[in-house]
Amino acid sequence: MTMKLGKQVIFRIDEGSFEHGFPITLTIKENREICVQEVKGRLASAPEILIDYNNWQQAYCAWGKTNRWWRRQIVVPQQIDTNCSNTDSKDEVNNLACRFVEALNNWLDRSSLEKIKQRLLHTVGRNDLVNFTIKTDNQDLQKLPWELWTFLQEYYDNPEVALSSTSTHKKGALKSPVRILAILGSDEKIDIQTDWNILQQRLKNAKLTLLKKPPSDELVEKLTNQPWDIIFFAGHSSTHPSGNDGLISINEQEKLSTVQIKKYLKQVVRNGLKLVIFNSCDGLGLARQLEGLQIPHIIVMRQPIHDEVAQKFLNDFLTSFTPHTSLHEAVKEARHKLKLIENDLPNASWLPVIFQNPEEPPLFYPSGTNPPIWTIILWGIGAAIALSVTGLGFYKITELSKDSTLAPEISLGEEILSKNNTNAKKEAGVKAFAAKKYPEAIAHFKASLEQNPNDPETRIYLNNARVANNKNKIKVATSVPLGSNQAIAEEILRGVAEIQENVNREDGIDGKGLGLQIVIANDNNNSENAEEKARKFVKDPSIFAVIGHNASNASVAATPIYKKGKLVMISPTSFANQLGKEPYVFRLVPQITFFAAQLSNGLGKAITQPNVAICVDNTSPDQESFKNEFRSVVSAYRGQYIEVNCNFSQPNFNKSNVIAAIKKHNVNSLMVAPYVDHLPKAIAVFKEVRQNQLPVKLFGSPTLYNDKTIELGGEAVEGLTVSVPYYPDLKEQESFRELWKVELNTWRSSTSKDTTIAIVTALQELLKTSQPSREKLDDILRDPNFKVKGIAGEFKFNKKTGEREFLLQQQRPDKLIQVQNGKFVKVE
Repeated sequence: MTMKLGKQVIFRIDEGSFEHGFPITLTIKENREICVQEVKGRLASAPEILIDYNNWQQAYCAWGKTNRWWRRQIVVPQQIDTNCSNTDSKDEVNNLACRFVEALNNWLDRSSLEKIKQRLLHTVGRNDLVNFTIKTDNQDLQKLPWELWTFLQEYYDNPEVALSSTSTHKKGALKSPVRILAILGSDEKIDIQTDWNILQQRLKNAKLTLLKKPPSDELVEKLTNQPWDIIFFAGHSSTHPSGNDGLISINEQEKLSTVQIKKYLKQVVRNGLKLVIFNSCDGLGLARQLEGLQIPHIIVMRQPIHDEVAQKFLNDFLTSFTPHTSLHEAVKEARHKLKLIENDLPNASWLPVIFQNPEEPPLFYPSGTNPPIWTIILWGIGAAIALSVTGLGFYKITELSKDSTLAPEISLGEEILSKNNTNAKKEAGVKAFAAKKYPEAIAHFKASLEQNPNDPETRIYLNNARVANNKNKIKVATSVPLGSNQAIAEEILRGVAEIQENVNREDGIDGKGLGLQIVIANDNNNSENAEEKARKFVKDPSIFAVIGHNASNASVAATPIYKKGKLVMISPTSFANQLGKEPYVFRLVPQITFFAAQLSNGLGKAITQPNVAICVDNTSPDQESFKNEFRSVVSAYRGQYIEVNCNFSQPNFNKSNVIAAIKKHNVNSLMVAPYVDHLPKAIAVFKEVRQNQLPVKLFGSPTLYNDKTIELGGEAVEGLTVSVPYYPDLKEQESFRELWKVELNTWRSSTSKDTTIAIVTALQELLKTSQPSREKLDDILRDPNFKVKGIAGEFKFNKKTGEREFLLQQQRPDKLIQVQNGKFVKVE
């Protein structure tokens, strides 16, 4: 079967300058043949682009010097570091990044590109398989993150834009087993062992060879004595001031440039090299030199890079690449996931860049036909994972390949997902759990909780270990954003952990020792990650239900997978109107429009003639619903809605513009509905309102009810009124404080409790049936006679919508709350 190569879009930028502009030519190919006539345009003069880029680069470099370790400790000519300013402010980096992005798009908007845009839109569809390439020799143009061009983002769904300066004949595809040489150079003050661990975990159907701090003669010998498909380097590197070469530190004593080993690399290319990855700093010079050797695909980092960014990129890239996603798409997905950590590590998604031969077809990692040797050995002894509840009439066998916990970022107790919440005892517990030394794991997890009683991941792992040796146990999965928003994830996990502990303490789900194990997954509140985790859960027959997901975009994306796989999902936190009315999908909170109406009522009572501005976040589908409902209800109170350009998901979001609009239109009420990962932006707006001493009352969506709002907002959030699905009474607050040693300032822990209670109650009913199966849970949960005794009162699920309904209306737990004296209190 002939592989469809898709379309190649090449923007060739010829000789020119930022002072006088550049000629640009668009070429579109399909199956490597030009499919339409080329069209030309011209990039306008824009000397400010390099100024804005260099200003950002200086701030980024300076910030990086004071935060963690660069993968760059090489002694190079002094010019490389003279661009670093004295500031180390993350806010300064973000502000200059926004200024650069705005300048970049202003430049492209005023350039003569209309013919190019029209040809592109008429020839390449939104859903086409397409690779974009900027082909230029200009080093300054190669520095720019072209994927930030708004035109491409709007029409082609976060496109990946590669770089090229040459075209050569294609070299061919990767074949199994893939021959990979991994070079780990100097590790002074950085962690590159993790890179090797990731390579081992992610690269199947591969022959991996490790060179650790090799002397130069050993490196040359290994490069040339056998063919390699992929070469990977991790360590310290930098670009030479000339821009056409770079240095890598192969050990503590030796530093090599690509020029020095060019002769040997030519032989490696002739032997079939397809891909080189430098997971190290400032690699543009390395890429330019290697591209001249006609290497088909090269991945480098544009700027200095931190360990955490490098490791996340590598893990996410290989996770996408190895299941037969093209290299182009895999880098795009990994770049998209880097955006999730940019609150702490600014502009991480700008760093990776592909250099590629535009004549090359998409590069895919081979699926292979031979399983890894450890799989063969395990199957040879009949290895399988069994879930057995023989006394209750059902028996499940999970093949090893279907065990979801073998996948990365899914754990029963053998992997720490909460990276910022660990200690030596917890690490020892995880290691013992993985080795099936459960008594030892229990002891370590207990000791870890003594050090940090507020860690729900450890408590869940402890409970999992306690029932691990039971023949009778049931698994329930939960998917939370432990990578992108650990605080929110842990709020959910605390509710799950508390109910799990209660169930297992009281002799199991059935009262006869049937233990409950919780599988934890990290989906980063990301749609693609949520879909991936949902597929793993559906394929694992030992999992009987899923608690999740957190963000509405993640839950909505995963819904079709649970429906098709006939696996129950109950979300404790997702509000989107799009969620529901599907088999196997339930939720504990009302639609977001309910809270908009409730908040509007509160606003109407507080202000005679509300003049309202609204800030939302178009990243999340529920917040747009919130905005629309809020706007319509405000009009019922003779209020006026003011259209303000306030969208937190915009990369160039500017809080000053919001303040200017508030002043211009005499706004007296501000309603804010942020996506949970953009909470700091919402807080920044509140602070700006207070600093300008504007007489504006503040209102917010349920997202704002958490510790971070008060912690980050301080006095700026005093008087903020929030509509929430649940507010705990004093008894529950005291119980929570006793167990977790912290205050209960969230609704998510409580709704997660009720979600877990609902699943346990349904499982109890399931065990009474003649042939229990997870498919029957949907029928049980939708049965009008099915009732759940939740912490706020007795409830059931609507048969059609899957939403929670309280049996007594006065038991509804939703409330209006307000920040008073640094605490959330109920508004009577």
